[in-house]
Amino acid sequence: MANAPQVKKGWFSTAGRPGDRELADQLKGLDWLLANCKGKTVLDAGCAEGLISIELAKAGAVAVHGVEIVRGHVEVGNRLRGDLPVTLEVADLNTWRPKRDYDIVIGLAILQKLRDPTGAAYALAEAAREEVIFRLPPATAPIIIDERSHNKPHNIARVMDRAGFALLEYGYDGHLSEWVGRWRRRR
Repeated sequence: MANAPQVKKGWFSTAGRPGDRELADQLKGLDWLLANCKGKTVLDAGCAEGLISIELAKAGAVAVHGVEIVRGHVEVGNRLRGDLPVTLEVADLNTWRPKRDYDIVIGLAILQKLRDPTGAAYALAEAAREEVIFRLPPATAPIIIDERSHNKPHNIARVMDRAGFALLEYGYDGHLSEWVGRWRRRR
């Protein structure tokens, strides 16, 4: 974490700071989440500058906690959040684990970037009381095969099933046609 990159370019484009993508692109496939987060607590794993976290708070989430490895992204997010119920934390999701439960947990295009997507998916699922939304690369989803995890297959659908979640819906409607899956905890 102490060696997290300090970058000036953002993941998201923000005022006076160019990024790789626009917020509208990253909101693709998240209509259900925005329409149903009112009164909920949300964990945004891999939140970048926290723009999606901020949108969830604006849509009525009572608390949103974002976790991001890049300190500069978190600093931007903390300036942008104003008095919304959003907290942002600098942490490495390869080792960070939630300290509390949330109604909804989201991991948007983050699991494939980790050394152990299976372990991270289990940890995030354990923190979800109701639902989990993961956005994954489309080529092999819901299986992740990535050089960052040594090209070992990580079957996220199997992880979620074993963690007690049922897949409610999925589609290739995320940014860049990424796979977006929504799981609900089985009672």
